[in-house]
Amino acid sequence: MFEIKVEGVSELLKNFDTFGKQLDELHKQAPEELVDWQRTDMRRKYPNITVSQDQDETTSETDIWPRSRNEQPGSGFRRPRRPALAAPKQYRAKGAGRAPPSTRPILRTELFTKLVDRMTRLLTEAMKWP
Repeated sequence: MFEIKVEGVSELLKNFDTFGKQLDELHKQAPEELVDWQRTDMRRKYPNITVSQDQDETTSETDIWPRSRNEQPGSGFRRPRRPALAAPKQYRAKGAGRAPPSTRPILRTELFTKLVDRMTRLLTEAMKWP
């Protein structure tokens, strides 16, 4: 018969418990870091975040709009109308109105890079093997 004897398992279990506590703390820190990114890097006065938590999983997400939410159709925000000048139709400028949409991406690469750097720093600080 074979007999296997393993020593030092209690120390390994203690390390796993410490690592599990670090993971639990990370579930709380990641949404806070996303809010901090929105306030400082995106310069949002009121950060917009949705957090959902299960037993072993925490998901935090935000919405990013191409323009102000107040300018979107159907948002309920209406600009007060100024009285129109009584000008003949032939003297009005053609194509006047809103500028063409920007070709710049909604989430610029600089902001995305800052978010990745923040989350990487958070992970390296929070998840150290004991």
